[in-house]
Amino acid sequence: MNSMTKKRKPVNTIIFDFDGTIINTNLLIEEGLNYFALKYRGRYLTQKELSDLTGKTLEDQMAFIRKDKAELMIEQFRIWYNHNHDAKTSAFPGMVDLLKHLKMLGYRLALVSNNSRASIEQGLRHLGLKDVFEMIITRNDVKEVKPSPEGLIKVMAQLDVSPERCVYIGDTAGDMLAAKAAQIQSIMVGWTHLSQSQVFAIEPDWVLKVPNHLFMILDEYLLEENLVAG
Repeated sequence: MNSMTKKRKPVNTIIFDFDGTIINTNLLIEEGLNYFALKYRGRYLTQKELSDLTGKTLEDQMAFIRKDKAELMIEQFRIWYNHNHDAKTSAFPGMVDLLKHLKMLGYRLALVSNNSRASIEQGLRHLGLKDVFEMIITRNDVKEVKPSPEGLIKVMAQLDVSPERCVYIGDTAGDMLAAKAAQIQSIMVGWTHLSQSQVFAIEPDWVLKVPNHLFMILDEYLLEENLVAG
């Protein structure tokens, strides 16, 4: 039987999560959640509760703290968040340079986030990245947020790109599950809040130790891999 060797098409589309991946909003969000938990539940959240709420929508976070006051808390949290955002957030070291370098090299860049469009646009302005991404999908653009793959599938459809030509980079279990469901390569950032054992259990395809490590992943593992069919 003759064998045929074909080269996998190179990855040309890199999709990112935002909060906890590009921008460090972790302390801001934890501070906000604890502020509202103390105000409406009379106690701070445990570290496990904070971890479980990471990556969830604001609606889900406020409902967890106190369901009967969730609607009021959502509006109050948005005001608190906007007021504190710029002073308490910054890009993870190396991420802004990575994104600008990828853009310069011709990669197609997109965002898929469970945050609101208003919050994402605020963060992009703050980091000077508002013109970097070709497509942005937020919770306002989907029926189901991550771990549903809906946002990733929308990006691929809109950009007319196949799963094999994409990677998704995030910091939560929901990010990795969404990538797997969309059948694209999953990359967990090394600065995730998850423990090493939790990351191991999720089984991402790759772990990004530092931002520039992405080039090694792309060059050594994804661009030149040969697939052999018998």
